[in-house]
Amino acid sequence: MRITSFNVANQRSVRLARCEQVPKLMVIAGPNGSGKSTLLHAIRSQNGYSHIMYVGPHRAMRRQQVQQRHLLAPSISFETLLSAQSIPGFEGIRIFDAARDPWSYDDSANYLKHALCQVEVDRQQAITAKVDREGGIESGTLVDCWKPLRELTQNLLPHMSFLRIDATNRDKVKVLWSVHGLESPVDLDDLSSGEKSIVQMFYPLIEREVKALVKEVESGPQAVERPELCVLIDEPELHLHPNLQLKVLDYLRVLTSKGHTQVILATHSPTMVEYASFEELFLLRPIELVEPQQNQLVQVATDEERLQFLRDVFGTTSNLTALQPVVIVEGVAEDHASKVLPDRKLYRALHRGFDHVTLIPGGGKGECKALLRVLGNALKDFSSQLRAVALLDRDTDVKPDDQQIELLPVSMIENFLLDPNAIWEAIQSVLEKTAFRTVDDVSNALDQGIADLEEAEVGRRTALNVGSSHFHPPSEAAKIETEAKAYVMEVTNRYAAAAITAAQAAAKQKVLDLRNANRRREEFHGKAVLQEFYKKHLHQSGIPKVVFTFEAARHARRRRAVVSFFDTFFAKLEAR
Repeated sequence: MRITSFNVANQRSVRLARCEQVPKLMVIAGPNGSGKSTLLHAIRSQNGYSHIMYVGPHRAMRRQQVQQRHLLAPSISFETLLSAQSIPGFEGIRIFDAARDPWSYDDSANYLKHALCQVEVDRQQAITAKVDREGGIESGTLVDCWKPLRELTQNLLPHMSFLRIDATNRDKVKVLWSVHGLESPVDLDDLSSGEKSIVQMFYPLIEREVKALVKEVESGPQAVERPELCVLIDEPELHLHPNLQLKVLDYLRVLTSKGHTQVILATHSPTMVEYASFEELFLLRPIELVEPQQNQLVQVATDEERLQFLRDVFGTTSNLTALQPVVIVEGVAEDHASKVLPDRKLYRALHRGFDHVTLIPGGGKGECKALLRVLGNALKDFSSQLRAVALLDRDTDVKPDDQQIELLPVSMIENFLLDPNAIWEAIQSVLEKTAFRTVDDVSNALDQGIADLEEAEVGRRTALNVGSSHFHPPSEAAKIETEAKAYVMEVTNRYAAAAITAAQAAAKQKVLDLRNANRRREEFHGKAVLQEFYKKHLHQSGIPKVVFTFEAARHARRRRAVVSFFDTFFAKLEAR
């Protein structure tokens, strides 16, 4: 029957999870350990509900040698099997654990092959009964009892189709499929994990239709009586390609729209949470992120516009449902980066602490600051204990005016990599293809490259000193011309020859001071220095730039300065 509401309390990691109006299709997301599997199991075990099918998270299908003599045993209903708390023994089927809960291996899939073969036995008996009764069967009139199974695979697995049950060898009955147009049929046991997973999950939903068609062969058309059914699926994405996960979600929408079936699923799939609608998507929060007596289960958004806003702000829905502290860094998203290692991966290579936060690339400094404000407000809707901070490049001497903003102790993240020892370790696989023979060789080449970039560094700092300027026309049209003229005057003065000369003189002095203080590796444009070093010394070695950068970061994580800064950063983040 359909579950209209539920209230689960004090079940393992679920202190309270309540939903007053459960939708036809419910997608429950949340971090590991939040209690998603516990919640499904508790819903299934609540008193007063019947016709609840359960597909657990630990499932696989062992090879089964089906012998025809075992098929004459009492008929297996796969739908009934998945509605049971445990599974019975069955002669001819190898099982090791009869329990069906989130913490045990679920052997129910091992009944599937026998269940299909039993249907074929029933089909053949029905054909025999029809022939005995009518004296024969007119060509083209025999009902295709396997039509629902063929349609299921056509919708979800169009590269394959069900062929037949082959009992030629009575000691090894096979369930044969055509896969990828291959000449040789493929037995159910030899399908891929994903293909078997689809058949296992969805055959129970069409089993009644298949058996009704078998009855129709025997005694005429049958009405398919299906009670309202609730299907609980834990991690439906197992073994499935993201594109197939999306097709499964669409299939479930069609299935639940017919009114007799409800589906509640728990998932870690980025694809499924990204394409779930606002009506479908719910978030189960860990106990530590909610107040006592507060509902851990919340709907992510109350309308599609709000959900799209959250997706835009967090970058992906998965970034939100991870429910980790958010660290905003400069740079573009990985799918927008081309032939460069995104800062997000650099940070993860530099310190293990970044494995426990959600890193979001926010663009430039101004964009990161704006995103920080929006994200901080959005996180409050899900937990008062989650924080967002921005970790920005210190490529100017300006100190942050926001306590939620931290500056790197170096100009930019790549400066951490400008260490001869880290670079030396990073190039060991191609060392013989370079001119380097010692760490000192690397150090000298690095210093020479930095010296060659001094003029460019002066230019960069000159531009930073004079600053940028933007004109925003007022909303009153009559004032635009006047304010534009004032803006032109301001720009003329800001970028006058005298101002540029002064900015350039200050930049030259700063670069000289950095050289004298031996701080050029920390304060110069690290990205440019690393790029020029690679181009001049490693381009012909065969090591890709992204690999070199990652390896340099991986070895730079042992530097005392790197460890000290990030240990302090994460200690402050935890204390916020």
